Amino acid sequence: MKKFMMMAMFMVASATAFAGDSDALKAILKAKDYAEAEALLKSGLSQLANDQEKAKAYNKLVDLAYAKYKKEDDIKTTNQMLQKNEAVDTEGMIKAGIAALNNAAECDKYDILPNAKGQVKPAFQKKNQDRLVMVFKGLYDNGCTFAEDSKNEDAFTCLDAYLKAAESPLFSVIPTVKNDPNRGIAAYYAGRAAMQLEKTGRAIELLKIGAKDTIQQVRDFSIDLLLYTMGKNRSTKEDSLKFINDMKDLYAQYPENEKVYSYMCDAMILNSQEDAVMKIGEEHLAKYPNSVLPHIYKAFLLQNQKKYAEAVEQWNLIPETQPNYVQFAYYRAVCKYNIAVEFNEANADARTGRLTPENETKFKDMLSKAQVDFEKCQQLDPDQGTVKWKYLLHNIYTQLGLADKAATLE
Repeated sequence: MKKFMMMAMFMVASATAFAGDSDALKAILKAKDYAEAEALLKSGLSQLANDQEKAKAYNKLVDLAYAKYKKEDDIKTTNQMLQKNEAVDTEGMIKAGIAALNNAAECDKYDILPNAKGQVKPAFQKKNQDRLVMVFKGLYDNGCTFAEDSKNEDAFTCLDAYLKAAESPLFSVIPTVKNDPNRGIAAYYAGRAAMQLEKTGRAIELLKIGAKDTIQQVRDFSIDLLLYTMGKNRSTKEDSLKFINDMKDLYAQYPENEKVYSYMCDAMILNSQEDAVMKIGEEHLAKYPNSVLPHIYKAFLLQNQKKYAEAVEQWNLIPETQPNYVQFAYYRAVCKYNIAVEFNEANADARTGRLTPENETKFKDMLSKAQVDFEKCQQLDPDQGTVKWKYLLHNIYTQLGLADKAATLE
């Protein structure tokens, strides 16, 4: 009896180990086109016997999608080599390429799991890696073309699929994928397209990839667009605080990027964090002593606090080579003018409103210093396209008794 039972158990085990494909898998493997096979897999996935069958089923989809992609790619290559003009189903080719990559990644999830004997023996991994690596270039080339033609939906479809596949365990280990120099460019274009399509969350993810690129221009473009995208739709206090934290995170990664520094400081000032901006400015100058932005922000804040003399000290540190220097010359002139006005108000006789001769001399000396800066603004911006210097300069000329000069401004 014992011997009979052992033989029965062996027969059951053997039947299980060597059983043929399930009916669900057989139906999938017999499918003639991708749509049919995909429908059968979706409806019959739970009926597949084990992980190995699931890997086989997904690989069938890879076979069908890859066949379509390869067919169109061969026509395209032949056209280029022999200067022929046979029609290429580019849309179908792209869809097939994306389907092949996605199903290969799904196949690999099951392919790398232990079989009934506890052994890990991937059946499709190497084959799919080898044959599908060509799809990456096709998606990249088509995606960039779409992006340059402002076809945002198509660009996003190609490049987002390209990047997602590149991050999958199946393909990320392939040297040409892992070390692909085009990933940053793809991420920038995909992020830009996603932003245009209002896919804000994905746009931010993609632009963060571009921001890490080794090419300076790609990195800068990605950061610029990332700043804009992250700053959109700030309608609540919570949105603003989140944006500040996002900017602080970016600044920690790219402290040398002055646009990041500027966006961060602007957001903090709008949320009444002026003291924190001052402190960050000091820390920034300790690392980057040639940076001008901390002086600009400190000058603005001091000027808003009516600490005009201290603000002038900061404005004096702005070099004339700074873009839009006329604005800073104007702000310094206004500070100097306000210093004179405050001196006059503090020292004028309460009854007559007049200054003593000594204080009159000091007052006019202060106005003369403001005059120099306003005249600099006049020289740099004669038509007042950037700053409105004429009124205060005319006022200074009048108070200094320079009637001839005042007349030229009337």
